[in-house]
Amino acid sequence: MNSTNPWAADKEHLQEILQRDEFHSLQGEGQNWLEKVIDSLLDWLSRLFSWSDIPAGAATTTSTMVLLVGGLLLFVVIFRLFRRMMWEQKRTASLFVHGENIRAQADYLREAEACAARGEWRESERFLFVALLVYMQKQSWIRMEQWKTNWEYAAEIAANHPEAEGLFRRFAQAFEQAWYGQVAVDPADLQERIRELARILDREGQA
Repeated sequence: MNSTNPWAADKEHLQEILQRDEFHSLQGEGQNWLEKVIDSLLDWLSRLFSWSDIPAGAATTTSTMVLLVGGLLLFVVIFRLFRRMMWEQKRTASLFVHGENIRAQADYLREAEACAARGEWRESERFLFVALLVYMQKQSWIRMEQWKTNWEYAAEIAANHPEAEGLFRRFAQAFEQAWYGQVAVDPADLQERIRELARILDREGQA
């Protein structure tokens, strides 16, 4: 190794890292497109560091820039992989059953009460939250869409009827913890929120 050329040391170090088993564990059949992107990026970096020696005067600056760009690209790929995993998790635990027709808020509230009476707390949380969404759509505070996130609903409510934002966030948090986070439901809190929504619907004459 040329001890006067810092670029050569960087090359050897990165090539050693790229040869480790963990960087080849994603190869083989069944790779998704993100895994292939990661493989391609690592191959590109490996080829890049196999170039002939760059003059010593430019080595430090060039190697630093390449490592920064490579690190940024890896971060973007990993971030997108994480986003995709989260989306798949939420898709498989969708708020709505595929092909489900939206019913009246009172119907969903009754389903929530019936599930709670049977001790089906998680399903009860789902029906209660859908009842709230249907009610808020009827008030023209939101427009229900299967692809929307609760943060998007919260933004709509904040713009159209900010007084209801706190109510929505409480119900949404309880639903997300039970439905996506697998957090145990507090039956007493659930029953209180069922009664709270029932009072709201009664007051609006929509129960």
